[in-house]
Amino acid sequence: MKRSPFVTILVLAVLGLSLCAALSRSFYLQEKAAIASEFQADIRQAAAILERQVLLNLEVLFALKAAIEHVPGKMDAQQFESLTDDILQRSPAIMAFAWAPAIEREHLAEFELEQQRTFAQWRITERDADNRVVPVSERSLYVPVQFIAPLAKNAAAVGFDLASETKRLTAIKAARDTGRMAATAGIQLVQEPDNQQGFLVFAPLYEGQPTSLQQRREAHYGYINGVFLMDELTDHAIGINNETSLLFQVIDVTDAQPNELYSNVDPASSSWVSDLDYTTRMADIAGRTWEIRAMPSQRYIDRRRSHLPALIMVSGILLIALLVIHALVNVNRNRALVASQAKLEQMSLTDGLTQVANRRHFDQFLEQEWGRAMRQQRPLSLVMVDIDNFKAYNDHYGHPEGDECLRQVARILQAVVRRPTDMLARYGGEEFAIVLPDTATGEVIAEACRAAIENAAIEHVTSAVSNRVTISAGVCSMLPGASNSLDDLMQQADAALYRAKHAGRNQVARC
Repeated sequence: MKRSPFVTILVLAVLGLSLCAALSRSFYLQEKAAIASEFQADIRQAAAILERQVLLNLEVLFALKAAIEHVPGKMDAQQFESLTDDILQRSPAIMAFAWAPAIEREHLAEFELEQQRTFAQWRITERDADNRVVPVSERSLYVPVQFIAPLAKNAAAVGFDLASETKRLTAIKAARDTGRMAATAGIQLVQEPDNQQGFLVFAPLYEGQPTSLQQRREAHYGYINGVFLMDELTDHAIGINNETSLLFQVIDVTDAQPNELYSNVDPASSSWVSDLDYTTRMADIAGRTWEIRAMPSQRYIDRRRSHLPALIMVSGILLIALLVIHALVNVNRNRALVASQAKLEQMSLTDGLTQVANRRHFDQFLEQEWGRAMRQQRPLSLVMVDIDNFKAYNDHYGHPEGDECLRQVARILQAVVRRPTDMLARYGGEEFAIVLPDTATGEVIAEACRAAIENAAIEHVTSAVSNRVTISAGVCSMLPGASNSLDDLMQQADAALYRAKHAGRNQVARC
């Protein structure tokens, strides 16, 4: 039977429309994937910027701690203000710095009376369940805010006992016992009337240089702490507070119950596209683990969509070829985006000056190799390397030549550390670190590195060791087990480096 031309036209039309519909849907899904990829890249970039801003502020707090530890005599309000004023002007994300001594119960009345000789109304207080200011209750330890800057904005916090609230007390004890800075979970600040989250970071202060838990508890005398508002910190870092087309949240997931520290908009809104929900984890924030969670709105997606899927449906077969070409271009764009992301990831793990692994990459790699060595019961060696008298080199030859010296040393060390499983990293300043998996004799590599640097004969006329650049190295090799830890490995390697330097430099010492 002869087929009607109308049927043929209809069949061809249906086939053409089906092909267009299939291609349109394929392009729609591909475009959605590209938008998701772009969205994730934007969020990763924002998270990296925020992480960098937070860590920079923690470094500021650490530097202030170091400055306070070198202040002779007893701290007073004038000294504290002079130490903190310039930092606060240059660091708008820091709401305040506070000085808080650790006071035992039997000395509380004496301490309060001493403060009242200067300020008659000075009292040590806490907040009750209704957030009212009340006298402190009985406890073994008090950590009152003695000085705070800027005082005008934070006067309500003066005298407040930081040990009276669970989240603060948890961070206080962690800082005291570990010797490291410790952040609180999200809290409502005493001096902040608005309903926004803040957090405190405590840096412990000690008499001398305690090394054990017991020594730290005995030598501890107080804290310097930084006060941060998440709104201010996030807005200063990435300026996302007024962005309503995407949800950006900072969530503390350290504890069993996650704590939302920041949200630029209402997360309960129905406008968020939940299937594009994206979460990325930040680096350790003074002992706390933060995650960034983000979701785009439909408006965010619509702004990034093209009209090509609709045009495919109305234009028919004639536009199929053009759409295929456009799809190929889009694939190339995605490939370029992936390549760009990979390059950015590599850059984030590489020291910009020496082009070897940076400190962040080193920390991740060493922790990974320690775990692997423990599982497989294989030895692991760590070599800490320091360029001898490098400050004198910089002072004599200038910083550009100092940078070139660092690059030369990195190249020479990399030529010695050749196994694909090993890592050379710039640990900081003029210090390098070498991780040697499956190695029980790290001193062999360390000595090879020392000899290679000396044989390179890089001129250093101001060195107290030689007329050429030399290095000192500390080596520690361990078989991971229940009796040791990664901290032991690092501390012993660092101690070995100290012995090598103390013994005259240009030599290798092992733990």
